[in-house]
Amino acid sequence: MKKMNLNTRREFLQKMLSASAVAGIYPWLSTADGNGIPVKKGKMPLRPLGKTGHMVGIYSLGGQATVETPGKEDLAVQIINRAIDLGINYIDTAAGYGRATPTLTKAEARGTSERNIGQVMKTRRNEVFLASKTDDRTYDGSMRLIEKSLKNLQTDHLDLWQVHNVKKAEITELDKWFTAGGVVKAMEKMRDEKVIRFIGFTGHEGPDVLKAMAERYPFDNVLVALNAADKHYDPFIEKFLPTAVSKGMGIVGMKIPARDRIFAHGGIITMKEAMEYVMSLPISTIIVGLDDIKQLEENIKIAENFKPLTADQLLAIEAKTKPYYKEIMFFKLLSEWPAEW
Repeated sequence: MKKMNLNTRREFLQKMLSASAVAGIYPWLSTADGNGIPVKKGKMPLRPLGKTGHMVGIYSLGGQATVETPGKEDLAVQIINRAIDLGINYIDTAAGYGRATPTLTKAEARGTSERNIGQVMKTRRNEVFLASKTDDRTYDGSMRLIEKSLKNLQTDHLDLWQVHNVKKAEITELDKWFTAGGVVKAMEKMRDEKVIRFIGFTGHEGPDVLKAMAERYPFDNVLVALNAADKHYDPFIEKFLPTAVSKGMGIVGMKIPARDRIFAHGGIITMKEAMEYVMSLPISTIIVGLDDIKQLEENIKIAENFKPLTADQLLAIEAKTKPYYKEIMFFKLLSEWPAEW
């Protein structure tokens, strides 16, 4: 894709802002949504989660950071409960989420996030739209993982189950995923049996493989890396986001502060800028991992007071990230960058 000049970029962003307006931002309602999940009174704007019928707050809880760290179970449960108390009605986790510690390997920590969320779901399951993921690409492996996820989460169903972290190199493997022995068939089986309600995929390495996924199957949702440095390298916003919008998918943004690297050099200096940049795009919600309840409360306040930015404001924020965008884009495949970088 040819690199945009400033005027072309401004026009593109204006189209994205128009798409966001069409997506709609709504005040909290006092009744249940189309899926029967209660929608609480409050200040956070709501948007449709694609065609699922769920109205999701524009800020949601990501199940990483403290929530996935062994030894921080009590704080994790406090964060999850406080998030729901403050109106968050979408929680994202994954079978593979679990942070290594000095005494536990990554493999041993797997499932920590789901188990911590399960401690809350056993009493508050009907208050949230619950999403998890399978990082297995086979039918049998994914069926084993869904059984484990349900047990960890202390529930009998997921609202959303997603193929975890679709990678650039896997674009040649997609055909296998749709065969009788593939992950998509496991998802369809679980949906037919009402163990899950919706299916999706996630990714943060590059837009081409995500576009290929969206174009070959009517997925309900995508979790995709979106932040203010995106335009500077293989951009999801230009190359994938319009496709997801055209398909009517729920769109969840992640990597908003890029593990705080977006703040590293005094360019973007506030979480407010980082969040508002992405929330101005035609997305349903954003997820952010948290260290503590203070961060949660600060981020919710930003979401509650959110007003869409203009195209020129988006351009100005993008420009701030240019000098150090390579650090912010750490989650894309660095091995494929030009050698001189």
